[in-house]
Amino acid sequence: MKTNAVRILRLVAALSAGGAAATPAQLAITQPTTKLLILPLVVKSPADSAVSIAAMDVARERLATMARYKVAVIPKAKLCDALKASDFSCDVLLDDAQARLLARFLNVDAYTTGALERTGATLTARVRVVDIGSSGYAFAFTMTNGNPGTPAALGETIAVRLNTIVRAGENARECNDKRQKGQLNSALDAARKALSIEPNLTAAHLCVATVYEAERMPPDSMIAAALRATRGDSINPTAWETLARNYQVKGDTLKAIDAFARELAGEPQNVQLRLGVVELLRQQKQYQRAVAVLEDGLAHNPADQKLLEVKARVCIEGQLWRCTLDGFVARAMNDTTKLADSTFLKAAIGAAQQLADGKQLLFFARAGIRRFPKSLDFWKVLGNGYELMGQRDSALSAEKQALALDPGNVNTALLVAKTVVDATAYDTAAANRLKGDTAQLRVLRGMFADRLDSARTFLARAVSSPDSGQQLSAAVILLTGGSKLAQAGAYSRAYDWLDQALQLVAPRSPADTTGPRQQVRVQASFWFGIASVASLATPYSEMVKSKRCTDAKAINDRIARTKDALQLGARVQPSFVNTMLQNLGKFEAVMPQVKKQFHCKNF
Repeated sequence: MKTNAVRILRLVAALSAGGAAATPAQLAITQPTTKLLILPLVVKSPADSAVSIAAMDVARERLATMARYKVAVIPKAKLCDALKASDFSCDVLLDDAQARLLARFLNVDAYTTGALERTGATLTARVRVVDIGSSGYAFAFTMTNGNPGTPAALGETIAVRLNTIVRAGENARECNDKRQKGQLNSALDAARKALSIEPNLTAAHLCVATVYEAERMPPDSMIAAALRATRGDSINPTAWETLARNYQVKGDTLKAIDAFARELAGEPQNVQLRLGVVELLRQQKQYQRAVAVLEDGLAHNPADQKLLEVKARVCIEGQLWRCTLDGFVARAMNDTTKLADSTFLKAAIGAAQQLADGKQLLFFARAGIRRFPKSLDFWKVLGNGYELMGQRDSALSAEKQALALDPGNVNTALLVAKTVVDATAYDTAAANRLKGDTAQLRVLRGMFADRLDSARTFLARAVSSPDSGQQLSAAVILLTGGSKLAQAGAYSRAYDWLDQALQLVAPRSPADTTGPRQQVRVQASFWFGIASVASLATPYSEMVKSKRCTDAKAINDRIARTKDALQLGARVQPSFVNTMLQNLGKFEAVMPQVKKQFHCKNF
């Protein structure tokens, strides 16, 4: 069985050959100048195919008889010959594209399309006559035959309706002929005759619109006539084109866009019209609607590179990141050479980063590394992708590879440090099991702290950097690591992390009390105060034993600093901080006695 595409190509060849075979005798026979092709209607259920074919066979035969002096109806035999030459069966239901192709090569002026539905014993036909040769027949109608509900009865009613359209269409063609000759009043008379037969005939109302245009009437007159034309055929491209152009003359861009979009509904394969609608929508910043128009076009032709490229531009301009990313993926799938283009890859990665889409970050980063293995940026993106996918060991490996390519890069070092800290988690389940074994619990905490401490090496350059942004990033990482240590009960190790964090965000002036530095300062002060109070007993005892004023002053300074930190961090959890301040107060209360006993004069 050949594909539809092959069949259509064969249909073209067969019809081309058949058209050249007409004999002089046939051409000499006097026949109506307008030709109409009647085709079966598409159906929802294959079981109704025979019903559709039978109904339209009757409609074809009856109309050929009723309107034999006004229209040449293509007979079933000629239709069958054309279809069989292309490996189609004689009784086949064609889609819109196939029907249009067949109509053009049979050189007809109009053809029917539409759908047939069955509801119980009722048959309903939705018929549209498509005008491709100025026949004047453009129209859409619905016919229902409930009693007796047979295909023959339905075909009869369709033929009667088509006959009315054919009669009215003759006058519509006369209107156009008179208008072209400049006989405007006669043209309007012909249009009125057509409308007396079929009040909503699209061609007659469109002819009236062209007469109004010739008479230089205002746009509203043409708009009114074109709107009436849409009553007969709601997706007639010419009617909506007329509306759109006159709305543009009036300066009503939004209505013009709507009209062009309705025109596109009648010509979905018209790529240039589709791109024109998209451009108008883009100018009006209606990006989501523009994308919808493009996606409808891609549904007909998914590999259309022009539509894909325009969609990418619209999505980027409109900051529609999911749509942007999907566009990059589609373009990469349709053209793998794009994956060797660093500009394309970086743009795609930017869209994936906006959405935090780890899967696509990995896809594009891996492609970048394959083509550019020494690119620092692609290795960092690879790490980011792994991080988003929860694969932190792989993320750390990629980031260390990036750092190896540029060892002096502080930002990369910060990235590695952050990944280490984020990836290190305290084993709370093991800690709960070891509650009664202080020695083993101490070992567990020590191992956890050692893993975190490995990040301090990568933080060293940022800590000493003159770049305040890098210092702030380092402070955030130190705060994260320090709070993790404090929550694990490793208070003395947490103290060092949080102490360094507070040094990095120390107030630069009395007015430095807002912004991200203050936010870090408050959080770090809270955790620093907790870690300091919880770990103060050991250095305090060592100070008492040493009886040295230098040690006493250090403890006194630490108490004062811890108190200030707790007061600043109280906004995080006031009740808990109040308890910490009470505990700290016990140490603070005895310091005057220590000073006196040690005979200290340095504080």
